[in-house]
Amino acid sequence: MVNWATAIRMKCLRIPIAIFPSPAQVRNTAENIARAFLLGACFLSVLPGAAAASSIFHARLSPGPRLVGTRADRSGSGSVTATLDGNMLTLQGSFNGLLAVPTGAHLRMGWLPGVRGPLVAGLTISPDTAGTLSGKVQLNTQQLAALRIGGFYVEIDSDKAPEGDLWGWLMPQ
Repeated sequence: MVNWATAIRMKCLRIPIAIFPSPAQVRNTAENIARAFLLGACFLSVLPGAAAASSIFHARLSPGPRLVGTRADRSGSGSVTATLDGNMLTLQGSFNGLLAVPTGAHLRMGWLPGVRGPLVAGLTISPDTAGTLSGKVQLNTQQLAALRIGGFYVEIDSDKAPEGDLWGWLMPQ
């Protein structure tokens, strides 16, 4: 005969244990979901009428993500307007109020708005704490799909903020 403690222990062994995913598993899952959305956007972009989608995009430039140790190192604001003609994206923008002279401006592609990604192209930028930026980039099919779902962003770097003093996600108008 089995005593009650052994019976409870045996029952408890059959209860599934919740396993918490590692950060790498969470990141991989998020990346896979983002890629699925991008793939869906690629398929939708080849449908008739997709070319009628907005060809003007706008980004408000604001200080990048702030950590307690870097709050005083980032400031400024600006805006960028991008016009898509076929697969050629033309960007024009302005900025002001930076604490340091910019070291560069870049167009980058994430999989979705708010998701950081690789460099697509360098942009021309005024070498001052206030000025303009511009650039022209020819996009491929995958990049066009990412642009249409808000996956492109402009980043202005400086010595004080090498991973982005100002950021702005290009969103359809």
